Amino acid sequence: MKLYIDWNVLNGIKNGRFQEFEKIIRQSEKFVIVYSTSHISDIASSYSDEKENPNIQSDLEFLVEITDCMCVFNNGKDIVLQQNEPFHIFENEIESKNLTEDFSFNNIFSVLEDNGENAEMVAPLKTMMQSFPLDNIFKEAFENPQSTEIMDSMFPGLKDNPTFEGLFNAMGKMLESLNEKEGYKDLKTPFKHLNVNQGKLTNPNNNPFDVLNEAYKKLGIEESPLKKDYYEKGKNAPIWFDDIISAYISLDMHGFHSDEVKVTETKKKTFKNTTQDSFHTAFASTCDFYITNDKKNYQKAKAIFKEKNIFTHVLKADEFINFYKENLEKVDFIASWNKFEQIAKSGKFYDISDKNNPDDLNQVHFSTFNYFGYFNRIYLFNSDEDKNSISFMFGKELPTNCLGVFYKEIKEMVKIIVDYLGTDSNDKGYFDESEIDENNHWNGRIWDFEKFQYRLVQDKRYFQFYYELNINNQND
Repeated sequence: MKLYIDWNVLNGIKNGRFQEFEKIIRQSEKFVIVYSTSHISDIASSYSDEKENPNIQSDLEFLVEITDCMCVFNNGKDIVLQQNEPFHIFENEIESKNLTEDFSFNNIFSVLEDNGENAEMVAPLKTMMQSFPLDNIFKEAFENPQSTEIMDSMFPGLKDNPTFEGLFNAMGKMLESLNEKEGYKDLKTPFKHLNVNQGKLTNPNNNPFDVLNEAYKKLGIEESPLKKDYYEKGKNAPIWFDDIISAYISLDMHGFHSDEVKVTETKKKTFKNTTQDSFHTAFASTCDFYITNDKKNYQKAKAIFKEKNIFTHVLKADEFINFYKENLEKVDFIASWNKFEQIAKSGKFYDISDKNNPDDLNQVHFSTFNYFGYFNRIYLFNSDEDKNSISFMFGKELPTNCLGVFYKEIKEMVKIIVDYLGTDSNDKGYFDESEIDENNHWNGRIWDFEKFQYRLVQDKRYFQFYYELNINNQND
């Protein structure tokens, strides 16, 4: 199973805290720990050109050691999960940071002018863009009473110079104000006019999105800004990724467990912290678990995943320990099979049969317990050809934005089954990667017994374990 753990918890592990949690997650046969480019941004936030940075090298080395360089990142079009050393990602982060520290019209063109090959072309382009007017959408936004305050906060100075030069300079001021100063406070100010009851908004029994939509309707705004797209989603990342980030920042701006904004000599909490937390939340949706001890990040991530039906568990470190002990620790064959028999006898299955075919049996049981260390769904159905043939299928609800299943994730599950059932009918035992063919397919396992059969199969990225029997045979 894949774990996405925020940097505060990982850093705590590095410094000797969360010892019980660390002991659990260090079981490489059970867990794949994933890091992202946002972890690198967290580490890079303490970097300075003016002083020594002794912790950064050890932070990156620790990330290599605990994740085996398994990185999830945005390549500009898709979210990708693959092995990637964090050192060169860190170097790119610092280079990017240096480029954006002075994001202005003149600075951008000075970089282009320094390139001798383009110098002659840059000058006339710069002159043209200095006075090139912006699209009317900006003008209309500044003239609209409902959006003018937000626009002034987001693009300072643009109203007086509505050109491309003005836009670049306004964006530079905005980035500096948001990421280095307390400008995010100004950006949040207009949303205070909603007068949302904070107790109602943060009540765990309420859906914060519904509470905010109701607040907008009371102001006569039928189409809530929470539902609007202020930029073209899916252009530089999958739509689902942009949706999570947009929802996260919207909740924070509207006051739902909103982040503190404060800049002092020793502490810097700005909009950048919120955006990185939104990236962490989006990246985490590719994994089975998101472990965060940041209380505000925890609440926003849980609310978004619930609203968008994302099947990733959001847990604090101590909650994960409890979840592990109840659902992942004792998952040997006998413990799993005893748990299965209890469920089978209880009849706690939901009917998903086709109502037009009353003879069909098709039911499902949802579980937090992971049978054989992997499966969390049990399906019960009969054969189309033989209604006396009954199958129980153990399946797994993959993370909603899963980027693929590693054979490493099922290796231990195969071992648990083989340890009890022995080698299969073809005399094959423990999983070996040499069994995977050129199409990344695995033939699985079959155990044939006189009155029943076990089958472990791969169906695309899914792995399923079948227990099949004939009712008539059971009565013989």
